[in-house]
Amino acid sequence: MMTAEASLRDTLRAGTRAEHDWLENGLRLAGPGLTAGRYREVLARFHGFWAGWEPRVAAELGDDAFLAPRRRLHLLRDDLRALGIAPEGLPVCPPPPLHGRGEAMGSLYVMEGSTLGGRVILKGLDRRAVPEDARSYFAGHGEATGAMWRGFLERLEAEPDAASVLRGAKATFATLGDWMLAPG
Repeated sequence: MMTAEASLRDTLRAGTRAEHDWLENGLRLAGPGLTAGRYREVLARFHGFWAGWEPRVAAELGDDAFLAPRRRLHLLRDDLRALGIAPEGLPVCPPPPLHGRGEAMGSLYVMEGSTLGGRVILKGLDRRAVPEDARSYFAGHGEATGAMWRGFLERLEAEPDAASVLRGAKATFATLGDWMLAPG
């Protein structure tokens, strides 16, 4: 018997597969060849996304106690400063068009899921190209990443409107992909 959690998770996974693959293939972060310069560029772009995204998802979600431990903008700022980049002057991405808690949860599905991928990327970083003190973003929630993901999935299970959650996930993938893969 399929649980509501598995059903919604399966719906999200299937409904965003094309967007996920497009972004993952476009970024090419897992594997060899991530130079120090490319790493700086990727962190700066992620910073721009999170700087616009965190306030928007917080407003729509309306549950800071749940969101607070999942915030990662501060990790990007720390990493950028460790690389000698002032995050305050970087461009900020307009947030995805999210409306309501369901869409915010769909958006959070994308970003919480990215912590799992970040752990894979972290293992593949060239120790010579990326200093240890500039790796906190991809470390995500550290050893708590799996538990945080499971906690998120428990909350996701309670969302009654799968279509709204899927809209939020798709909007987030689209905004993130357009921002991260834009030329320049």
